[in-house]
Amino acid sequence: MSWIPAYGIDKSMQILTTHPFIGATLSRVGLQFWNPTIDGKSIQLAPKNETGQSVEKRQVKQVVAWLKARKIKVLLTVYNNSQLTKKWDWELARRAFRDNPSEFIDALVKNVHEYGLDGVDLDLEGEGEFDSDRIAYADFVRRLGLKLRNNGKLLTVDSFHSPCANAPNMSWWSDWKDYVDTIHSMGYQDLFEASTVSFRPEGKLACEGGAAIFKYSWQLSYAERAGFRKDQILMGMPTWMAKWGEGGTGTDISSHLSDASKLGVGVALWDLQLAAPGWRNARIWREMKALTQLHQRKANQRVK
Repeated sequence: MSWIPAYGIDKSMQILTTHPFIGATLSRVGLQFWNPTIDGKSIQLAPKNETGQSVEKRQVKQVVAWLKARKIKVLLTVYNNSQLTKKWDWELARRAFRDNPSEFIDALVKNVHEYGLDGVDLDLEGEGEFDSDRIAYADFVRRLGLKLRNNGKLLTVDSFHSPCANAPNMSWWSDWKDYVDTIHSMGYQDLFEASTVSFRPEGKLACEGGAAIFKYSWQLSYAERAGFRKDQILMGMPTWMAKWGEGGTGTDISSHLSDASKLGVGVALWDLQLAAPGWRNARIWREMKALTQLHQRKANQRVK
C-alpha cells in the first residue's frame, strides 16, 4: 500500500513512469485527494498547493487510469488536512463522521463509483485527547464498512501507532473488527523491530506499562489480540528516509522489509514521491514483490 498526495501528483507520477518496476509491484494506492466539506455532509477535491488550487477531476481520472491499467487497486483517501490549513482539523472530521454520518457515507460511496475506485481509505486524524469520539467513530466505520462491502469495495483505516494518544489510535482497533480490510499503523521512523523505546504521553503514565510499543512484533501482537490477522496490519514506513531505527538486523530499507516479512505483516509507504533515492532501487521492489506474493499465497490458502 502507498499513497499519492494532492500536493505530490506530478512527482509521484514521474517516479512511477520512470521506474516501471514500482507500478508492477504495488497492490494498492490511496489517492489522498479529498477533504470533507465544511458542513461535513460531503467531500470535495483538496487544494494541491498553497494558492488553494484544487486537484482537478481530469487529474484524478488520469491517475486512476494509469494505476488501473497495471491492475493496482485504487482507494479514495479522505483526509482532514490540506495545503491551506496545514493542520489536522479534528473538528472538520467530527462534523462529518459524528454529526452527518449518513450524508458523509453516501458521498464517499458515490465518489468511489463515479471514479471507478476500489474502496475508501480513512485518514481522519486528531492530535490530542479524543476518546469521547470513539463510539461515534466506531459506528461510522461499521456503517461505512458494511455499505462498501455490500458494493464489493474495500475499507482501510490509517491510525496513530500507540494505544495511548491521539485519534484514531490502537485502542480503537478492536471496534473495527470485521468491518475493515486493513489497518495502517502510521508510525514511520518510530516503528522498527529492534525498538526498545517506551512512550509516555504528556501528563500521563508510560503507555502500556513502559512496553516497547513501537516494535513491529508488539504492534502485531496488539492487533491479533484485537482479532485481526497478520496480513491485515500494515506498518507505516517513511519513503523520505532510506535508514531509520537502530540495532537489530540493520537500519536500511531491506532490513526493515525483512523484519516485516518474517512477521507476516504488510507495509504502507508514505508516499509515492519516494524522496529518498533508496526507495527507487529495483532490488527493494523485488523484495517488496516477494512480500506481496507471500500475502497472496496465504490469502489463497484461506480461500481453500
